[in-house]
Amino acid sequence: MLCSVISLVLVFITSFCVAESSNYAPFAISLPAFSKECLYHDLLNAQDELVVGYQVLTGGNFEIDFDITAPDGSVIISERQKKYSDFLLKSFGIGQYKFCFTNTHGTAVKKVEVTLEMEKNALNNKQEKPEDVITNHAIEEIDRNLNKMRKMMDYLRAREWRNMSTVQSTESRLVWLSVLTMGIMAGISILQATVVHFMFKDRQRNYV
Repeated sequence: MLCSVISLVLVFITSFCVAESSNYAPFAISLPAFSKECLYHDLLNAQDELVVGYQVLTGGNFEIDFDITAPDGSVIISERQKKYSDFLLKSFGIGQYKFCFTNTHGTAVKKVEVTLEMEKNALNNKQEKPEDVITNHAIEEIDRNLNKMRKMMDYLRAREWRNMSTVQSTESRLVWLSVLTMGIMAGISILQATVVHFMFKDRQRNYV
């Protein structure tokens, strides 16, 4: 019983350390209208794999252009008018990769959350003890569940940002529409008062 408890504690501690040591580090960039921002990442091993993801949080129609350029200058991926996307980038050569975001759709400043994460290598094929295999499988299962939860939370957060941006834009439009309506009503009232005033004034002169 004590051994099983200790093993369970070790599993959670190990999974916590694995999660903490992950290269997952999302960050946000701002794209003014008709601007282009590029990020760079070096792959030093032909077996390395890179998880690339982005999602537009705020700004107009939430659409941007995205390109990935290999070290030899060739364009690997080119997307147009996308709100979000995810890729598993396998090595197209050792060197520096370029990830470019372009805001050419609309005149609003757009906030983009970007994720660059190294894909975890598979476990070694060396002979392992049965208890080690069970522990590794448990850690992998926990890590997969954590990744699913993280991606779901990122998706929900992005939707919240987009909905808040839409609400703020709608509120601004309603304010200006209300001001325009009030101005039109005031102009019509003044015009009606002026017309009635001249009509009665001309009638009074005719009777005199």
